[in-house]
Amino acid sequence: MEIHTLLDAAAEVVSRVPCCWLVTQSGARPMGRILAGEDWTVHFVTDLRSDKVPEIEQHPAVQLIFQDAAQDAFVVLGGSARLRSDAASVTRLWKKSYALYFPTEQDRAHAAFVEVEIGLMRLWIRGVTPEPFGLRPAVLEREGSANWRSTSPATSTPDPPVLPGWR
Repeated sequence: MEIHTLLDAAAEVVSRVPCCWLVTQSGARPMGRILAGEDWTVHFVTDLRSDKVPEIEQHPAVQLIFQDAAQDAFVVLGGSARLRSDAASVTRLWKKSYALYFPTEQDRAHAAFVEVEIGLMRLWIRGVTPEPFGLRPAVLEREGSANWRSTSPATSTPDPPVLPGWR
């Protein structure tokens, strides 16, 4: 399968699923997200008073899980997270709908964004990934800042690559 076909299919699934699961070392939580352009950087609004803030600072390896069960499409994105709390980043990424979660100026002073640079994809997308569907994912790893390579197993099912820091 062509890498650009896999990337396009993953982008389509991510764009039509409004929320995903953010998986950290201590667990998972549902999140809304912003996918910024074609560089596979994902942003989440967060409160600096949240428990996930120190956790991400200590253990930045995270995974994002997107599911569109009606279309038999499942995407797991792995990457390294960091906090963006500078005024320029918050202003650039801010949406009016976030005011619901940060209703006062004091609350908004604690608004920040979790930025996840995606470095690994595991894809189970019917009609795109290897048959029989669900047995093996298509696996893509980032090389450098823009290139991707397939590391999908040809016939066996070894453990897929793991991000550094992820246990």
